[in-house]
Amino acid sequence: MAPTGGPRDAVAPVLKKRSMLDSALNFKGGIIRFDFDEFIQLRDVQNQLIVTPLLKKNPTVIVHKKRVTIAIQDSLLEPNTTYAISMGSAIQDVRESNAYKDLSFTFSTGSYFDSLSMRGSVVEANTGRPDTSGMVVLYKADLPDSAFFNEKPLYAQKIQAGTFFFKNLPDKDFSIYVLNDQNSNLRYDQSNEKIAFYNQKRNPKDTTPIVLYSFVAQETLDSNSIRRAASRSAMSNRTSMADAKEMTRLQFIINADTLNKTKRTFDLYDSVMLRFNHPLKSLNANNITLFQNEMVDSNFTVGIDSTRKVVSLNASWLEEASCKIVLKKGFAIDSTGLQANAVDVVFKTKRTSDYGKLILQCKKEGNEMLELMKNDQVIARKKVTDSLVVFSFLSPDTYVLRLLHDENNNGVWDTGSFFGEKKQPELVDLLPAAITIRANWENKIDVDANRTKKPVLKK
Repeated sequence: MAPTGGPRDAVAPVLKKRSMLDSALNFKGGIIRFDFDEFIQLRDVQNQLIVTPLLKKNPTVIVHKKRVTIAIQDSLLEPNTTYAISMGSAIQDVRESNAYKDLSFTFSTGSYFDSLSMRGSVVEANTGRPDTSGMVVLYKADLPDSAFFNEKPLYAQKIQAGTFFFKNLPDKDFSIYVLNDQNSNLRYDQSNEKIAFYNQKRNPKDTTPIVLYSFVAQETLDSNSIRRAASRSAMSNRTSMADAKEMTRLQFIINADTLNKTKRTFDLYDSVMLRFNHPLKSLNANNITLFQNEMVDSNFTVGIDSTRKVVSLNASWLEEASCKIVLKKGFAIDSTGLQANAVDVVFKTKRTSDYGKLILQCKKEGNEMLELMKNDQVIARKKVTDSLVVFSFLSPDTYVLRLLHDENNNGVWDTGSFFGEKKQPELVDLLPAAITIRANWENKIDVDANRTKKPVLKK
């Protein structure tokens, strides 16, 4: 049999010698060498190499046989500043790519080390959950707000499980932001990037943990976004030309389940919605007939929205009723004269025992709203005006409850704004446990016993 070649090499390279000790003082730039016990290679240096505070240009890193050389130009370094450099897992052996993890060292360009630190957490304002997708960035406090989208920050750190921790900071004031940097340029230059900002300048001597609330601002689109929108518009025009044949027919979709005609699927407190592909010029309600349990319902009403593309049929639905909507040809006509085809829509309504109920006990504190959510979408909301808030006729499912601190009392969650007034987003408390609603069942929950303490932002 062929020789096996021996056991696989699973041992990472071993650092044997370094030209500069860690925590060196009065460093003025130059070359730093690291010697290992085997031949090595570099992988993904651009992403693995981290320097704080950030330099205008990254150091030059090269490898030759068993040696890694890092060259730092003195012109890139600020006086009396503590720097930390980490290579991550970029250094690997040649044979099996075993990584020497976290080669890091610190040095100071002055006669002392900066030893202050800053820690905190980042919370998604609209969900109350920890934000794990962005990074926290620090700028000099004397820079204008425009630095956030014109310049790179001094310090940047990825959020870990909703928290962050900076060390080796100087005794200086900083402006603090959160950036979900989608294009990896360390600038806020896209209106769909999630951000957060701290209301005040902050000195690391203040050891109080910081809480930042992230949001997607409703800002004016930048020039790049405008160009992208123009490109999408051109693509849309090409798509429209390809679908020209489809545009010659007046069609609609309906929100009723017409496939399971004998199954109770339609909500008793819903409206039948017909969504057309073209705006309607005329709607003839006389060509629409509704039957419930084979009896004509003459009390239903027909409406149309402002776009003239959505028609609603409202009725007092009977429980467990077999319903049929007869749509005669010509009941809907668009501006070009196209008519909707005649069709019969058949479905069955639910009964009250198919629904569950949620009773919430809570204490009124200012302008607060209770919102029931499913898949991050608000299903129902009610203002807290009494000690009991009831959600009735809920379909069996798993929901999440959040408490909205509705500061402007407009009944919806409002995002923040970085430009102009620099307005923080409205905050929410998310109940930690999911709520399971079962048919013909009541759930009772004490909101105050499960809610988190209302967050307070310094003004």
